[in-house]
Amino acid sequence: MSAATTVPAAGTAPQAAASLPIAGRRETARTAARLLGRRRLPLAGTTVLLLAGASASLVIPPALGRIVDLAAEGQGLRPVLLVCLLVLAAGLVAAAATWWGGRLLVACLQDALAELREEVMEAALGLDAGTVEGAGSSDVVSRVTGDVEAVTEAASGVLPRVIGAAFTIALTAVGLVALDPWLAGAALLAVPLQVLTTRGFLRRSRPLYVRIRHEEAARGQAIIETVAGAGTVRAHDRAEDRLQLIADRSLAAVRTGLEQASARNRFYAGLNAAELIGLAAVLAAGFLRVGPDGITVGAVTAAALFFHRLFGPIGSLLTSIDDLQRAQAGLERLVGVLAARPDRPAGREIEGARVEVSALAFSYPGAGTAGTPGHRRALGGVDLDLPAGSTTVLVGASGSGKSTLARIVAGSLDPEAGAVRIGGQDARAARHRGRPAVLLVTQEAHLFTGSIAENLRLARPEASPEELRGALAAVGARWALGDGDADVLSGPPPADLDEARVQQIALARVLLADPAVVVLDEATAEAGADGTLDRAVAAVTAGRTAVVVAHRLRHAEQADLVVVMEDGRAVETGTPGALVRGDGPFAVLWEAWHHGRDER
Repeated sequence: MSAATTVPAAGTAPQAAASLPIAGRRETARTAARLLGRRRLPLAGTTVLLLAGASASLVIPPALGRIVDLAAEGQGLRPVLLVCLLVLAAGLVAAAATWWGGRLLVACLQDALAELREEVMEAALGLDAGTVEGAGSSDVVSRVTGDVEAVTEAASGVLPRVIGAAFTIALTAVGLVALDPWLAGAALLAVPLQVLTTRGFLRRSRPLYVRIRHEEAARGQAIIETVAGAGTVRAHDRAEDRLQLIADRSLAAVRTGLEQASARNRFYAGLNAAELIGLAAVLAAGFLRVGPDGITVGAVTAAALFFHRLFGPIGSLLTSIDDLQRAQAGLERLVGVLAARPDRPAGREIEGARVEVSALAFSYPGAGTAGTPGHRRALGGVDLDLPAGSTTVLVGASGSGKSTLARIVAGSLDPEAGAVRIGGQDARAARHRGRPAVLLVTQEAHLFTGSIAENLRLARPEASPEELRGALAAVGARWALGDGDADVLSGPPPADLDEARVQQIALARVLLADPAVVVLDEATAEAGADGTLDRAVAAVTAGRTAVVVAHRLRHAEQADLVVVMEDGRAVETGTPGALVRGDGPFAVLWEAWHHGRDER
């Protein structure tokens, strides 16, 4: 039974309840603190350098103001040149320290982000298959692509700019107060409008960023489902409906993007107005303060330059909130993947290869009454005892629970209730010679980019060319052997590789991995009349415990046990001969199959 893909009707809204979790701010902050805490030394060096750069730049506005005073006093060229040299030296020191500190900060942040990416990818690969199917593959893809990109951009460009701006603002404010408290107070007139503008932007923009991430994931899911189910779409003449669904979800994302742009425009307008108010207030206060008992024109010039110097850092800091909001939304979604990772027991070596299934139950997310979230029961109270070295074939109608049972035995789905034990250990923790004790092969075998040898060595990286050729020969893949030349293995797969040959490579991987238990979920669905894949399956199952989901009853002829599944329950279990001689559902299926075969 191949996994069915639900194709929603046009205009159907994505179900947020099925999405992977989004981490809260505290959990996200703890994860960031953990990653950055391992890099305290480079972060301390970054702080020292950025502070040094900001401090050196503080010399420039008072020095320029001093030049104004020297000119007003009629001093000679020499004092002016000395002050110019001071400005040049301060600028060089500030530029060098800021550049070096910025590079060190980017390197530190990129290193932390690389660790986070690895953790997220590991967590994504370890997600329960039911969780991924319920959320939609596009949700996972959008997190490890678009969200990673947003966080990467912030770590590379935005955060260094924000941190440098914060240091500059703090030290410049100190310098402005030291120059003249009245002028500093006048500059504060800009702060209320900046605060109101920023708070309003944060309140409006954060929900928009979260919403657009969901809408982009929903759009991607619609595209993936349409492309993957193109044959079904064409067969049922649903192309227009699917295109309309993609268009509707794309339009929803565009509308949210326009709302974001509108919020940003209002934000920038507020910042510009605040700068105008602040600079006008400083100049007005300076006009009133200049005099014999007040301050000099050079001091007012320095104050104006100090405030004008704040335009860039404050604008950079506040406008970067836009990028930081997007990065925060992405980071929360990435940390959410870590939170969705199931707690799996530590690996344990098995003793034997007996498979024990006890009171197994499982449900898939589905629709309840009136469209409310619900569950679809797939298994309910399944008990089985499969001896080590036996081959068990699961038969039954589509939707009877065969594939679900097989995937839980393989450890790729976590049971809702009950347990599966392999060689006395939990199926999710079972290890055989340090490797997973169970391998699952489905009819959707994947061929990765690269050579045949690279695809085979996914199962055992240290395998020699002779071992690779032996595995290929055992599954009948002589097309991949050529004349025995190793270059055949190291070259790209043939361009006309069909599904049956891809399946042979998947089965050869099983032989190289040599698990104690193999689960084959319709692995011979692409088998032709020559029986090559059937012989390959026989080679793979020989000498190990095997669970085979059959799509043709002839696979049950050579089995040690047959389990008949119906409505999520094992309604009949026994040897093929005993079941055929009985009057149960297997005997009925067997008779119907033989009758149809005789007629052909």
